Amino acid sequence: MMNTEYESKAKAFIQTLSFVTEKYISNNIVENELNPLKDLFDSFAIIEEFDDIIIIDCYNEIKISLMKWERFADKTSSQANEFKQLLDHFYSVMKEIYFYEIFGFFSTSIWPSDIPELNLPCRLFCGCAEGWEKEPYLTADGKAEYAKVIRFQDPQNKEVPLCITIDNPRLLEERSECSLSDEQLETIKNFIRLNKEIIVFHNMVLIDSSSFLSALQIKTSSTKKEIKYRIVYSYREGDRNVLLPQKKYYIDMDDMSYEEAVKDFNQIKKEMQESYNKDCKDYELTSLEILHPDEGRSCNTVY
Repeated sequence: MMNTEYESKAKAFIQTLSFVTEKYISNNIVENELNPLKDLFDSFAIIEEFDDIIIIDCYNEIKISLMKWERFADKTSSQANEFKQLLDHFYSVMKEIYFYEIFGFFSTSIWPSDIPELNLPCRLFCGCAEGWEKEPYLTADGKAEYAKVIRFQDPQNKEVPLCITIDNPRLLEERSECSLSDEQLETIKNFIRLNKEIIVFHNMVLIDSSSFLSALQIKTSSTKKEIKYRIVYSYREGDRNVLLPQKKYYIDMDDMSYEEAVKDFNQIKKEMQESYNKDCKDYELTSLEILHPDEGRSCNTVY
């Protein structure tokens, strides 16, 4: 457990950082307010003294402050930019502690080679401790909230994992931060949808890492279903008014026959558009086709 003195200082830092952030993003700045904040951070940020929960809380609060600064701060203000430099310092220190002390010890990695049948496009990280899976984000009105997520290692930026929410799976970060194709992201989302109960049990420490992987392997082998029809689609991203991506995307489906899918075409299109509308950006589904399972790309094609 963390020394009570350091724990108190860490909690004081979290409260003070939240208070100071609100001042800086509203231009209600008090002179010489940053030095005490830095001194407070330096007084407890010692790796040997950290408690697990405090590491997570500090890391999350710093991320929230950075997100608020990016969205609301006056970028022309020298004082605001000085505050950003200090936040970057806090983040670089706490990120090293968080990923050294917490990330590897409280998550189970799933490599594509572990369960080839899943066709995973990259390495996934599933939490094996309550609280680990909560990731902060800002709502449209700037309020800080948390989403339960699994994380994945982006093939191009491997430094910090990206997040997909467990409930109503969606990418938590900006789409531009992820190099995976939409089809590859859909593969991860489907993994979450099909294995949500196992993921939650593992996070609640009701099953350990080896049991978690075994449960996934058993479920994958027992629920492998025949592809009955295929959807090919593209969409327009509203804030750019440009058709993105420039190629078609396919989703293999097994929940109804091809004939039923054709009959329910309008309903399928409506449900896909509603799914897009839940995202933080404005997406418009521009084309949708229902194909036989042997039409379009082969099952092994990656776009």
